[in-house]
Amino acid sequence: MSDAVTPHTPLRAFLDSGAPEGSTDYTTIVIIHGWGWHGANFKKLLPLAKQFNARVVAVNRRDYPGSDPYTPDELATLGRIAQAPPGDADAAAGICAFYRDRARDLYDFLVDFVRREKIPRAAGNKGGLIVSGWSLGTTLITALLAHVGEFPEGDVKLSEYVRRAILYDASYICYGYAPPPGWYEPLYDESLSDEERPKRFAVWITGYYAHGDVWAEGAKALEFRTPLPDPAPTLTRVTPEELAETTYEPVQAPGGSEGLIASVSVKHGAFGALKDGAFYLRDPVEGADDWRKVEVRHLWADRSVWEMPWGAKLLSEELEQAKKDGKSVRNVVLVRFKGANHFAHWDLPEKFLKAYLGDETEYE
Repeated sequence: MSDAVTPHTPLRAFLDSGAPEGSTDYTTIVIIHGWGWHGANFKKLLPLAKQFNARVVAVNRRDYPGSDPYTPDELATLGRIAQAPPGDADAAAGICAFYRDRARDLYDFLVDFVRREKIPRAAGNKGGLIVSGWSLGTTLITALLAHVGEFPEGDVKLSEYVRRAILYDASYICYGYAPPPGWYEPLYDESLSDEERPKRFAVWITGYYAHGDVWAEGAKALEFRTPLPDPAPTLTRVTPEELAETTYEPVQAPGGSEGLIASVSVKHGAFGALKDGAFYLRDPVEGADDWRKVEVRHLWADRSVWEMPWGAKLLSEELEQAKKDGKSVRNVVLVRFKGANHFAHWDLPEKFLKAYLGDETEYE
């Protein structure tokens, strides 16, 4: 490994299980959290990593504990973009540039981590890196896939290390798709008070749902509102201490960065642009690698809230049609996690690691 100096990287590993003792071919799983729940939410994976010859690294996004906050200039730029009307070309370009910068943040973190920790190179289904995002965190993975071909490789060639990218339980929103008829989300329920909405959302998003066959029946197969009584929603089985440890309130409070970034991204079509950039291939710049040989897997939990199976269905249909139309697209494998909800890493950590590291297309 080169001793080249890495510039400051604004992302930090919040949790790291460490390299399995004595192993020279372990796989490093880098996972990016979603909205509100941060890297501590993956703590149940750490004691299991060694038995899978794996290292689990939970990275906190910007504005979360341990990683750099957004700068005043970055927040001011987002604020200006938020004021622009839908369809404003400059605003759309501005939020896309924002996500290119976030892709660069993650790319630089990976380069630094590989160099500093002397991560084993990928060799078949061993070693190397699995780079992944959960829920809203999948937008950092689509951003990285969309822009990695613009980043010339240096002394650390990530293309020799990254062997799989996983989009874990992404919402349809993360791909810029439209909601189905009759959709429901507690955050937009005007019958609830401002105080009740986030509380109801926290139970709703952690529930288990009995959906029908979404591929065959479409939106009418989705259960929008009512979770199953058994298993109970994950939140009802989390202690107050665990909730405080794994969540971060400032970013999701009114005026916080999560709401600002998400609203701007939806308003100006950023999530759809990231999806297109990630999955529709184009030539990389000189000296870069667009990771077209990297396996991409969309792991969806079939008992998750309706947004996740709906997103999986629409993505698979789009990519299937794109291939029929002769377009150059990444090979994306859909993986079904049967019986799991949006918090599979918390409720089913051992099965979760099997799904992350295995090669099957269905787990239960």
